[in-house]
Amino acid sequence: MEGFISIVFMIIGLLVLYYVIQAAVTKGINNSIVGKLLEGKDESLSVNELLNKYGKIEENKKS
Repeated sequence: MEGFISIVFMIIGLLVLYYVIQAAVTKGINNSIVGKLLEGKDESLSVNELLNKYGKIEENKKS
């Protein structure tokens, strides 16, 4: 009986974990620059223009 209860709690825990990860990934992709580019919200901009617009481009500083 204890084994059955443990298995049920494990399945419930895995389902909760699945939904938390699914929500985090979906929300993260939708709010990211790449997600916006893939959705086509900024179709007129190239990747470099999009990165410049959001200020995420970094110069390669090698010495």
